[in-house]
Amino acid sequence: MHKLLPLFCFTCLQGCAVGPDFEVPEHSKVTNFMGAAATPQSEALAGWKQIYSDPHLQKLISQALVNNQDMLIAQSKIIEARARYRISDAALWPDVSVGLTSEREEELNSSPENSFDLKGYLSWELDLFGSNRRASEAALANYYSQEQARNALQLALIADVAQQFFALKEVEEQLKISLSTIKLREKELEIARIRKKGGIISGLEQRQAEVELESAKVKIPPLQHSERRIINQLKFLIGDANADVQGGNELSVQTLPKQLPTGLPSELLKRRPDVQQAMYQWQAAMAEIGVAKAALFPKLNLYAELGSESTDFSDLLASNSQVWLLGSELLMPIFNMGRNQANLTVAEQRAYQASIKYQKTVLVALQEVSNQLSNYQSAEQSYDAQRSLVLSSQDYYRLARLRYSNGVASSLDLMDAQRQLFSAEIALSQAKNDRLQSLATLYKALGGGWYELSEQELEKEKVVD
Repeated sequence: MHKLLPLFCFTCLQGCAVGPDFEVPEHSKVTNFMGAAATPQSEALAGWKQIYSDPHLQKLISQALVNNQDMLIAQSKIIEARARYRISDAALWPDVSVGLTSEREEELNSSPENSFDLKGYLSWELDLFGSNRRASEAALANYYSQEQARNALQLALIADVAQQFFALKEVEEQLKISLSTIKLREKELEIARIRKKGGIISGLEQRQAEVELESAKVKIPPLQHSERRIINQLKFLIGDANADVQGGNELSVQTLPKQLPTGLPSELLKRRPDVQQAMYQWQAAMAEIGVAKAALFPKLNLYAELGSESTDFSDLLASNSQVWLLGSELLMPIFNMGRNQANLTVAEQRAYQASIKYQKTVLVALQEVSNQLSNYQSAEQSYDAQRSLVLSSQDYYRLARLRYSNGVASSLDLMDAQRQLFSAEIALSQAKNDRLQSLATLYKALGGGWYELSEQELEKEKVVD
């Protein structure tokens, strides 16, 4: 039994890690999104391919996730963080090396002598107070933080591509409405000129028809500029200057899911990658406290050498040339002008800052969901109201045209009806886009979209702690 005592003591020493242990925060007491009601989630939040059903939009998002430069940088940072974790973890294990040296030495009044050494070296810092383990813990947390940063970027990228795609559809629809209105007003202007020649109407009404035509034409250049700008932005997000971004269903054909289950706030905070990233950054900062605190205590290094020495290279492997060495080194900080204590204070304050940042990120997540739920509902209501306005404007235009054809109404009444219908159709196009934009921002706020492609990748990249 006494033979196991050194091993037991060694295990106890290795298991002693100074510094606070990180505990995952609980948010079960948070029951709503800053006043907006939370609904228990009976099913998982759908993946982005179920939310954005347009095949062309799905193609653009898939290309962006593969080719976007920020995504490539984020993936590289994950690989870097994983390598840094392995570097930190390696400090927990012994270093073993082998060396072959040869020397020729001549002392005063003596002949030169040769010496050859072939030795294996082992050195090991016993992690008595957990400095290396805390450093490894911090590196692992930083690695997970980089994964979550990539996920947050993917979440934002999906939303950005969808929003730009919907904006492009809005501009295309407004161009279509404007060109259709221009053709209609050109015909009306031609009729007005004929009626003017016949003395049926005055020059004022003809000029009014010209004004209405030009007011429709003047909207075309800004819309064409917006179309080009959005196309360029989509190509930038996709990471391909030659990408074909135009295509897909018209704005009115874009479908919306029946509902987006919000789930409970505690579920949201586990799903939001920015919240998880802040949590891992906090965990890494807590581990750094242990690293700084361990620097206040002694360090114990063990070292050993085993090999052979000889003055003749041919006798280097002979049995009588073997040598070995065992040793240990205990280092205790005595005086460094308070540097180690200052490092501990720095680590503690950084951990405090990280905890405040985490709390702020949680509040931001709850605020965004509350705001976007309200925005989504408002966009739906505005769309319904604008749709009713278009139906009324269409009926108003039909009656005005009928009265104008029968000579009951003036051309000014007809032009007023045309103007109102044109404005209502343009506003409806914007309401359609606002509704789709609010869907994208709400889906992003709920933390949806990143896990559909990256969950499997995360399993492949998982580091065994």
